[in-house]
Amino acid sequence: MVEELMKKLLRADDEFYFRCDQCGECCKDRIDILLSPFDLCRMAKAVDELLPEVLNKYGCLYVGETSNVPLVSLKMREDNGKCPFLQDDNRCRIHMSKPAVCALFPLGRCASREENKTDIFYILQPTDCGDQSEKHTPREWMGEFNLEESEQWFSVWQDIVMELSERIREVLPNMPAGAGNEMLSGTGQILYLNYDLDKPLISQVKENGNLAMRMISMVEKMVSMYEKEKCS
Repeated sequence: MVEELMKKLLRADDEFYFRCDQCGECCKDRIDILLSPFDLCRMAKAVDELLPEVLNKYGCLYVGETSNVPLVSLKMREDNGKCPFLQDDNRCRIHMSKPAVCALFPLGRCASREENKTDIFYILQPTDCGDQSEKHTPREWMGEFNLEESEQWFSVWQDIVMELSERIREVLPNMPAGAGNEMLSGTGQILYLNYDLDKPLISQVKENGNLAMRMISMVEKMVSMYEKEKCS
């Protein structure tokens, strides 16, 4: 299945066909809706709440099993497994500020990185809902949700996650469990909560990514010193 989907990659201006029938099925029992800092900030402005409140109420912060990077997923309601923003009429309460993963559906977005360049492409996911009576492009689809800068956001965020993953996976095995957990907790705080919602986000995300890298560099130096002392 994955191999077949990868044969049909879409660029931003390629065409695909889909019409949403607003059944709400894509908003239930989801554990795969990852939230970037851009998503969290858009959500915070939409519900007029502070970032820590939004993360606590609507997000689940955890460490990626493979990446070892702190990640945030959208938290479903415990009583019925639905998205907390899904209304009784199957409409989204924050429709114009919904997470990019939700806005893109039925598209999935991926990135590959070669020679420090991030390449972005889209996959049309198989789905039993809606029909194929409308023609769209990923760029036009994103524009309907005020996500014109979404590719740039995604590229910036993917670069940060990929680099942090490499650095963390290398240093973490050499750290005591408690210290490793503190490092990951601090990284999560920097990446997701250190924002001024009234200022441009891309520059802030880049700065927070650099701040997280500097923290990892300090940890790497401390681990290196500890290893040298242990061998002396």
